[in-house]
Amino acid sequence: MVRSQLTRVEGVLSVKITWVSSVVQDELRFKGRGRGWFGRRADSRWLFDITPPVYNVETNSKTVAMVTDMINENGFKVGGIEVVLDFEKLISRTVKKPWWHVNKCYIVDHKGTVLISTDPERQEEAWAARKTFGDKGILEQRTLEALRENVSGTVFGPGRPPGEISGFFHLQEAPWVMVVIAPGKKVLKPIIEFRMVFFLSAMGCIGIVLLFIRIMSSKTTRAINELSRTASNLAHGVFGEPLPVYTRDEVGILTENFNIMTSQLKKGVQLQKAMDIAKEVQMTLLPKVDFNGRGVEISGLSTYCDETGGDYFDFIESDLQSGRCHVIVGDVVGHGIGAALLMATLRALVRANICAADRPELIVSRVNRQLCLDTAEQGNFASLFHLFIDVTGRKLQWVRAGHDPAILFNTVTGVFSELKGDGLVLGLNPEYAYQSNSISLNGERVLLLLGSDGVWEAVNEENEQYGKERLKELIRENGECSPGALLQLVNESITQFRGGAALCDDITLVAIVIDEKL
Repeated sequence: MVRSQLTRVEGVLSVKITWVSSVVQDELRFKGRGRGWFGRRADSRWLFDITPPVYNVETNSKTVAMVTDMINENGFKVGGIEVVLDFEKLISRTVKKPWWHVNKCYIVDHKGTVLISTDPERQEEAWAARKTFGDKGILEQRTLEALRENVSGTVFGPGRPPGEISGFFHLQEAPWVMVVIAPGKKVLKPIIEFRMVFFLSAMGCIGIVLLFIRIMSSKTTRAINELSRTASNLAHGVFGEPLPVYTRDEVGILTENFNIMTSQLKKGVQLQKAMDIAKEVQMTLLPKVDFNGRGVEISGLSTYCDETGGDYFDFIESDLQSGRCHVIVGDVVGHGIGAALLMATLRALVRANICAADRPELIVSRVNRQLCLDTAEQGNFASLFHLFIDVTGRKLQWVRAGHDPAILFNTVTGVFSELKGDGLVLGLNPEYAYQSNSISLNGERVLLLLGSDGVWEAVNEENEQYGKERLKELIRENGECSPGALLQLVNESITQFRGGAALCDDITLVAIVIDEKL
């Protein structure tokens, strides 16, 4: 019954059964019971042996024999069965596949023996010397090791990309392994092409990004270079047109702020020029040369803490009476351009009224009324000391309009005194009536010093004031000097005293020497 069933299977050439003893066939079981002739055990090992293909002269074909034992119900061997199959018919479906003729293909048994191959050299060896798969190259060795441990898999040969790649899988129909070896470039062609496309795409994207960065950086570089060039021009006092703003990024904001800064700086430079011009104009309002008359010498100086100031001094010889001289020292509240403008107004008023009258109290009263017209709304004011020297009559007259007293030093006796008197500052009360004070002089040499409070209120780095006592000591030691030389000494003394401290107020000094020997 078993023989008849097997002989009807396609490809089976013969069936041979051998018996060890006489048994009932129904009690027989094969090692492959429940799985047929081509079953496997749970550990994936085949339950029968199969021989390598051999050439059968009788059938003129290559055959393989499958051999297994017959076991009874008690587990004893009672016989054996050998089935001879046509090898070519057995693998016919496989070798007809297109890939079989394109690549290097092998069918090997579990021992690694090559049963059939598309490699002509290996095929000849397979039938002649039964060469073992794995004796040609590293790839075959690695593949043989892998197929003994795994049901299927892929092995890469040496190289990058690998020269060849092998793939293997165990056949379900027989205890053989199908091995296919193909060129690495062919197998990996999609991956290589994808990698190339990816690489080219990435390079293209990187190129575009770099081009964009180059364009943007070029714009940024040009903008920064333009800013640098314009800043260099500004450093040399050259103002150009505002820089164009092309973007709203950091560079654009920087350019806008630079244009604003340039505009403000231009206004500042223009204002500075205007202040320089104002300073030059104001300096022209002060006496340019010292006064030298019969029996009297006068010298003055002003130092402003800003470009312009509110201090003022003047000495004017009377046109109405010869031998008489007016000396004026004024101090407008505050300092700077506003004080300078008020000082110019005060100077003009004083000069205009001196031409109309010689009496100091009348001159100061008229100046006060006229100045109040300009200061009534703003509340500005100015202090003034008006000294009238009558050289011929050896007499001094003065009016104090809120100003510090003048210092009088007798160079013969070495005695100090002050020219004091009552009086309100100018510009507050137009109805205020000023009174003059006077003293007579003998023939001794006297020295007078008129100044603004910036002289004795100058401070050093320790916030210590210069003071009148230090000034008097300097006058006592240098009382025989000319007015100009004395002022130079006082100015140097104040500068040395201040050290690194800034000048906080304008300084004005007028020195007068009265001596009949002059």
